[in-house]
Amino acid sequence: MLLKIGELARRTGLSVRALHHYDAIGLLSPSQRTPGGARLYGREDLVRLHRIEALKQFACSLPDVQSALDSPDGPLDTLRRQIEALQAQAVRAQRLGQHLQRLVDLMTAGGEAAASEWLNILELMNMYQKHLNHEELDTLLQPGSDTVPQTDARWADLAGEIRQARQQGLSTDSAEAHTLSWRWVQLLIQMTRNDPALAGKLINLQLSEPRAQDILGITPAMLAWVGESLALARCALFARHLAPADTEEVRRRQLAHTTDLTRWPAMVAELRTQMQAGTDPQSPAVRAIVLRWEQCFRDSHCGEDAALEARVRTAFLAEPMLQQGIGMDDALLAYLHRTDITHHVAPSQPHAGPKPSALMVARQRAAHQLLEQPLVLDDPLALAILAPDEVAQMRGQLDAFRQPVALGMRSAVVVRSRLANDTWAEALDSGVRQCVILGAGLDTSAYRPGHHPGARVFEVDLPDTQAWKLARLREAGIETPASVRHVPVDFERVSLGEGLAGAGFDARQPAFFSWLGVTMYLEEAAVLETLRFIGGCAPGSAVLFEYVLPLASLSPLLRIAVEQLMVRLASQGEPWKTFFDTDELAARLPSLGLAHAHSWAPHALNQRYLADRQDGLHLGTVPGRLMLAKVPQG
Repeated sequence: MLLKIGELARRTGLSVRALHHYDAIGLLSPSQRTPGGARLYGREDLVRLHRIEALKQFACSLPDVQSALDSPDGPLDTLRRQIEALQAQAVRAQRLGQHLQRLVDLMTAGGEAAASEWLNILELMNMYQKHLNHEELDTLLQPGSDTVPQTDARWADLAGEIRQARQQGLSTDSAEAHTLSWRWVQLLIQMTRNDPALAGKLINLQLSEPRAQDILGITPAMLAWVGESLALARCALFARHLAPADTEEVRRRQLAHTTDLTRWPAMVAELRTQMQAGTDPQSPAVRAIVLRWEQCFRDSHCGEDAALEARVRTAFLAEPMLQQGIGMDDALLAYLHRTDITHHVAPSQPHAGPKPSALMVARQRAAHQLLEQPLVLDDPLALAILAPDEVAQMRGQLDAFRQPVALGMRSAVVVRSRLANDTWAEALDSGVRQCVILGAGLDTSAYRPGHHPGARVFEVDLPDTQAWKLARLREAGIETPASVRHVPVDFERVSLGEGLAGAGFDARQPAFFSWLGVTMYLEEAAVLETLRFIGGCAPGSAVLFEYVLPLASLSPLLRIAVEQLMVRLASQGEPWKTFFDTDELAARLPSLGLAHAHSWAPHALNQRYLADRQDGLHLGTVPGRLMLAKVPQG
């Protein structure tokens, strides 16, 4: 039986035009033709046509239909592909339904105003689907008490305030403008759930889609105004910690980098991706991001001026608002710091004798003599006490000592040593003739000229450290004055009283104790026992000691830095063990026989020793504190 094309169309319900198309694409060609060229379809053609229509019912495309019919393996592969396509389509349909339902909820919650804008909202969602992936769209539309969708009235209100501010010519350097820019950042963080990649895409969407600008009322000019205002708001915070000239330099650099609103979010997103993937922070991939991060930081803050960089980083520690940004949180800061903790610190080499921390302190005192003027701590023996190869190594890597972390460490070292020298001088003036340096390390104060001839100095330290120091003194030709006594004591094994008594210490006479950089390495019981011994000394005795604040009391960024430093120290065999709250410690002193005489916060020591310096020496928000306690008279 042969059918002409019209009869075949009638029986199958297809149009003649469709059958012509099938023939044209080679999907169904008639097996015969009349002498005049008319198409004639036979039984095999009918079977093929029925199969074509059956496959079409399962939403197969015509190319897939042809592949299924002409290839021996085609049908199964085609059906599997079609199953996958239908499943993906179902997921898309489900997602679309969820998104539409969320939009319905938003419009319902927004009342008549939102309902009247439903076409704008649908249009906006269509733009979202063009620019965002499924996960980002879910984040943007996911309901929650802590989120602020872009259709929220708070966005419209803020956009209106910014539009009005620009129309009225409000300066981007005004307090009102700064407040608006910080509100913008906070809303963006809430809307994106702190996702920097999503924030970057939304900014690009707003810049590239004129209809988004019409619907939301946020123009590129408004975004530029917010960017400039935010840069100047940050500069206002820096100005609290920088000299006017430094503030102006930071301001110049900040304003020069306001045009690219997505530069920082893009880098933050890259770093977060590595962190969430569990990538080793020391890996080449992460280090490559961090190198770009550091260059961007210098470009937009300080250039290659290491002293200014140190002061800028100090401001970051002191001003939490400076740390605010899309994607920034404690976890990312900790991850970033793990890539960088040793990057700015002069490396310490294994050395027999002193603890690594003692050697680090000695290096910083020596570097101060080479790098800074005027000297805070004038120590002509600081270089001589180090081995010649140690000094040569230092001179070859002085740039490492100019970096911010090294500058911060050196500031603390030279200030606390200078304070100890000054406090000992005051004690001498009051008639005290005994000085005990607990944990003396490589301190050279007892060997410098100018000490009172009738005073005696007792250097107390671990036996190995002290033996190494004595050898270095001999090698360097530094004479040990007759007034100096060396007292080898392990604080956690031998009592301080026993060690000092054997060295000729007179417990009936007042003494000044200097105890710097030690308490954090001891158990609390050992610290309190030492203070109790000092409290039992003659009236008029005093102790200047350093301690570390509890980690929980530190700002997030400082806590992260301290935790990473602690990891490094612990890996060198010097874990920090003891921390004290200032008020609680002062309250405990009377039970130890001591009276709280004075405490120094960093700002007070900056004013006393580091005011108006331009070399980067500055005590920032540091974890260490210094306290002076005295044995009461009578």
